[in-house]
Amino acid sequence: MNVRTVIITLLCAVQLHAQHISTRSLTLDANLLNLPVCNGAPKQMVKLEVGGKAVREVEIEFTEGKKPDLWVFLDVRQWKDQTAVLSGPLSLITSIECNDAIKTDVPVYAEALRPQFHFTSMRGRLNDPNGLLSFDGEHHLFYQLHPYGIKSGSKSWGHAVSRDFLHWEELPIAIHAEAEGMMFSGSGVVDWKNTTGFQTGKEPPLVLIYTATGPPRDQRLAFSNDRGRTWTKHASNPVLPEVTHNNRDPKVFWHEPTQRWVMILHCTEKGKKLPPIDPKDPTRKTGEFVFFTSPDLKQWKREGSVIGFAECPDLFPMKIEGTDKTKWIVHGGLGEYFIGDFDGREFKRTRDLLHGPYGSAYYAGQNYSDTPDGRVVQQGWAKMSDLVFTGMPFAQMMNIPCEITLRNTARGPRLVWQPVREIETLRTKHHHLESVVLNEQSDPLKAVQTPFFDLHAIIEPGTATQIQLMLRGTPFVIDVKKLKLTSGKATMPMPVRDGRIDFRLLSDHGLVEIFTDKGFKFGAFQHMPNAAAPLAPKLTAKGGEAKIVSLDVHELKSVWPVARH
Repeated sequence: MNVRTVIITLLCAVQLHAQHISTRSLTLDANLLNLPVCNGAPKQMVKLEVGGKAVREVEIEFTEGKKPDLWVFLDVRQWKDQTAVLSGPLSLITSIECNDAIKTDVPVYAEALRPQFHFTSMRGRLNDPNGLLSFDGEHHLFYQLHPYGIKSGSKSWGHAVSRDFLHWEELPIAIHAEAEGMMFSGSGVVDWKNTTGFQTGKEPPLVLIYTATGPPRDQRLAFSNDRGRTWTKHASNPVLPEVTHNNRDPKVFWHEPTQRWVMILHCTEKGKKLPPIDPKDPTRKTGEFVFFTSPDLKQWKREGSVIGFAECPDLFPMKIEGTDKTKWIVHGGLGEYFIGDFDGREFKRTRDLLHGPYGSAYYAGQNYSDTPDGRVVQQGWAKMSDLVFTGMPFAQMMNIPCEITLRNTARGPRLVWQPVREIETLRTKHHHLESVVLNEQSDPLKAVQTPFFDLHAIIEPGTATQIQLMLRGTPFVIDVKKLKLTSGKATMPMPVRDGRIDFRLLSDHGLVEIFTDKGFKFGAFQHMPNAAAPLAPKLTAKGGEAKIVSLDVHELKSVWPVARH
């Protein structure tokens, strides 16, 4: 095919495409535009213009003549009562409805598979938590969100707030994917000293630091002066131009000793040779985290670096429990971490690579900044197969926020995970057992007729080779000899201490989280319930008899305003 033929073919394609693009004028007399989605259909572009300016462009999976699988929404309240113009395929833009509520056959949060005490977005597919911060009694959870479908797509920053890390109010999207690309991961801070000059009222501004994918890929700011309800992108973005092609995921905090902001940034360069992160396993993926410092979040100076992990770095100080000694933690997306010392510019590790959360459903954990009670609260993305929520208008979920501490052991300090104490406020009906024999026929939990519970068990394995907990058709098996728990392909250690197995388990739709060894071991497992399986958990022993020393199950109520169990 010669050049002339190629040009003619492209022009014809453009003309044909243009013939299918139509416009529709409408008054935005409600808060939302409801958009139909046909899962798996070709992606169609819809543009919204207000006052002659394009304000949103979104991709929607849509096929003419097919009944939508779900409806998603575009928040338009900031342009209320103004005239807007929609452009896109005629059949799609004529299907769009302006309403004050999400169009749905089932109330939001009452869907059959909606998790009842873990955060999920009203609509769309979420992943990494971003910008976690606390201010004025509210905890702000930002997160990667494709709001216009349940498959992975263009990323914006979703936003929700809570006063207890459990009951969440979803707010409008904080920063949208726009001309500068998708909005990848980052962090959030309270600029208490107004180093940025963004403050306009009596309260300090909240500032988000994020990666825009471009190209080029760079680091940018957005700020809010109304407690995070509206956000403005900094007029002089980017504040840190592209360092390497793959630079991303800035985590920023104020370093009090040097009176500077510090950024740790994933900066792995393609082809650059790095020493293995784990000398015992040279195949383990290695990355590089680079430190930058700034007086005002706008001007950044490159400092030292540390061999790190794949992505999503975090860096934070912790006092060793029961002492006045402070150590610094560097960890990445998989939760693996180093312990060391940090002077504001350089990190020197004092321990080898340490294991973070186990299982397959925990990723990109990040700490909330400025928690008012001094707790270190970390939250991750419960990464899982999208099949877990088949048929739902949302995909993926967040892990339970965990309080982490640093505790001394015979092998040096280690991180400890426990679910935030606020979860106890969700407890309802209580079941207690003690001195109960377990065998293959036992069924001590048959009275627990809910999939939402907080279980704490102390079991003497006795002659049993396995302890099995069956949850809605999925076995969680403790191998007494191998000292591990397995569910599907995912595993975690399950030690026997003083002849006993001691663990805590949280059960929700889609996710099971397990804490053992006094919190030194934490695992998260995706869970696909079998609708035909019994509702009550079934606890048995195989290969011999075991004994329940004590077992407490607290049924948990929903955190949502409308709940369906």
